[in-house]
Amino acid sequence: MSCPNCFSGSEHTHGTPQGTIETVHGIRTYTAGIDSTSNDETPESKSAIIYLPDAFGLKLVNNLLLADAYAARTGCLVLIPDVVYGGGISPHVLPLMEVLLEPAPSWSVTSVFWKTVNALRALPYIVPFLLFGHPKNTFPQVLDYARAVRAELPAGGKLGVAGFCWGAWGATKLCAENATADGAGERLIDAQFNAHPSFIIDTPEMVVDAITRFRVPYASAVAELDFQFNAAAAERTEAKVREAAANSTGMGAGTGNGASGDGDGDNGLIYEFKIYKGCKHGFGVRAVQDTVNMDGYRDALEQAVAWFNKYLN
Repeated sequence: MSCPNCFSGSEHTHGTPQGTIETVHGIRTYTAGIDSTSNDETPESKSAIIYLPDAFGLKLVNNLLLADAYAARTGCLVLIPDVVYGGGISPHVLPLMEVLLEPAPSWSVTSVFWKTVNALRALPYIVPFLLFGHPKNTFPQVLDYARAVRAELPAGGKLGVAGFCWGAWGATKLCAENATADGAGERLIDAQFNAHPSFIIDTPEMVVDAITRFRVPYASAVAELDFQFNAAAAERTEAKVREAAANSTGMGAGTGNGASGDGDGDNGLIYEFKIYKGCKHGFGVRAVQDTVNMDGYRDALEQAVAWFNKYLN
């Protein structure tokens, strides 16, 4: 399920992408590594992070800048595969949505006229994505890609996944997959982070499976005011996780909401649902400057970096 805020926000200008576009396992991919980010303070890691973006994909510079930040702060190779339907929605829709979502101070013919005009301009960008862009349609491709990346990691390397909005569904689902197609052997994903996830609010059992099947460390940055996965939804989902833990012999439960679980042992669950007060859907990627959402953007970056450094490095 998508909401208007899935297509709103701002295009960031605080940096220039440092990575490169390459073909990785047959898919056009933005790659960011410690070499491309020129960070001498962070040691190079053997691990990699697959970044599943929001609906804008590689077309939105924000995603590239965030991948660069992950690479610079973790030392991991960060890969953004171009798997969003249609290559992603054009950022040209952002100013159109700004007009549509801005509350009118009072009813006026002019306000209604311009909102109508911008709605008509936005429809060609949004409607095809709503019809054909569900992440389940590209998940088989994402799964094959993740397994191929995992297979090429050096000895001791681990695989993380980050998902934002659209990408959080795939990031969550990957956590319950095996590293190989034959269904045997180790888990595919070693740590997962997502922010303002879409499409999972109606399927909390998918999150439960992601956390419990292979005990993948699972973190989520939750917008308090999200139309979809908000604080209340996170609380309900965490309750489902606790219920699953209670029904499983010897399985410890996480403490949730800002703290990793007490299950750091072999039988424990490790998860974190951190609520970002005052933030709206999209804050983790497309936050508008000088707002509470931009504060949330920076804090969510810190949350993700700390999570991946703890469980991948």
